[in-house]
Amino acid sequence: MAEWTMEEVLRLALRHEMENFGEYRKAAEQTQNPAVRKMFAYLAEEEKGHIKLIRDKMAEFRIQE
Repeated sequence: MAEWTMEEVLRLALRHEMENFGEYRKAAEQTQNPAVRKMFAYLAEEEKGHIKLIRDKMAEFRIQE
C-alpha cells in the first residue's frame, strides 16, 4: 500500500468534492422533476460545505490549492 502525504489526501479530497458539486449542480439544472431537482441542489450544497472544510484544512497545513 502506498504511503500518502497530507497534501495528496487533501488535494484528492478537494478534487472529488469539486467534481461531485459540479455534477450535482448540473443534474439539478437539467432535471424536470422538482423533487429530484431539490435533492440534487441539496447534495450540491452539502458538497460546498465539504469543500470549505477541506480548504480550511489545507490552510491549516499551509497547502496551496
